[in-house]
Amino acid sequence: MKRLLAALLLVCALAGCAARPEPPAPTEAPAGAPGNAVTEPRSPVYTDWSKLTPYEPTREIFSYHPGYCADGAFEPRGDYGALLPYIGKYAAMEQYVIDALPFFGLVTDKGELVTEAVYADVWFYDEFLLLSRGGPGNKGCTLAASDGRWARELADGYHVSDGCGLLMTAESDGSLDLWNADGEAVRHFDRALFAPYLGEAFVWGDEGGPFINWTDDKVGYITAYIVDDEYRDVYLYLDLAGGDLWTEPPAGYPAEPDYAGFDDYVAPPEIENCSYAEARADEVTGETYFYGYCTGENGVGHYALFDGAGKLLIDNVDMWRFEASIILRAGLCGAVEDGCFCLRSLKDGSPVFRRVMRTNTD
Repeated sequence: MKRLLAALLLVCALAGCAARPEPPAPTEAPAGAPGNAVTEPRSPVYTDWSKLTPYEPTREIFSYHPGYCADGAFEPRGDYGALLPYIGKYAAMEQYVIDALPFFGLVTDKGELVTEAVYADVWFYDEFLLLSRGGPGNKGCTLAASDGRWARELADGYHVSDGCGLLMTAESDGSLDLWNADGEAVRHFDRALFAPYLGEAFVWGDEGGPFINWTDDKVGYITAYIVDDEYRDVYLYLDLAGGDLWTEPPAGYPAEPDYAGFDDYVAPPEIENCSYAEARADEVTGETYFYGYCTGENGVGHYALFDGAGKLLIDNVDMWRFEASIILRAGLCGAVEDGCFCLRSLKDGSPVFRRVMRTNTD
């Protein structure tokens, strides 16, 4: 009886060893993953794709004007209408005064592309437009009408002053040209006219002068505070109509211009959570708006544009990253949104122009 019981126990033990299940094979860890391999099976994950919003790339809004000139020379035409600058690309800068070096192009107030972003700077001075190319070998600028109906290439010219339907440019040798609103150089002033009073190394608009401005189309006031590296006041008077230079003011003119006439300060309205608001005039429509720095509930600040009553019109109009002023012209205002430069209507905020800004890493 004992022998039979022992035999039965041996059979059961052998059967138990044979029935032991094998452990699950380890799951191989992903390449580079830390730790040991996973030894337990993972539960499947099911995704309801109907709950996800399909990806939509940023929709650009623009068309091409018939005068579109890509990266070539600006083509003057009479059918552009109002022109505006836009930021089309920028170079990321490190350890520099700005972190983005912008390149500008031109677009119409209807969102029609006129040029690609090939200009280092675009300036509007009343009825005039100056386009400056950037980079080595691109000295000088293009002087044009603000509506693009005429254009003149200046080999090494730059802006000195403007007003009363006139604009003055200087060449690298210090000579001056006076332009009218039709693109005609109505007067040229040679460098030799100024050198006896301003020294041999003068540069118009340099620190300490000489500077020039005028309050009518007849007499220009020239002022310099540093001559030949010495501090001294120099006052000269330029005959805009006849081309002469005087050391005394002509009859009927004061020794200095009425600087109060240059002050265009307009008091801003009360705008909640907005500081440093200043007036900005639209030179095309004549409307005045207010541009200021606003602080949100979370303390994060941004720039915005308001109407004369303090009503918010356009947000995110900050161009300081590009060291550029607010872009406001022809009833449109520039804004940077999701990597795009936009022009929005000041009437209803609708986008008229939107284009992705390319970078030097694209």
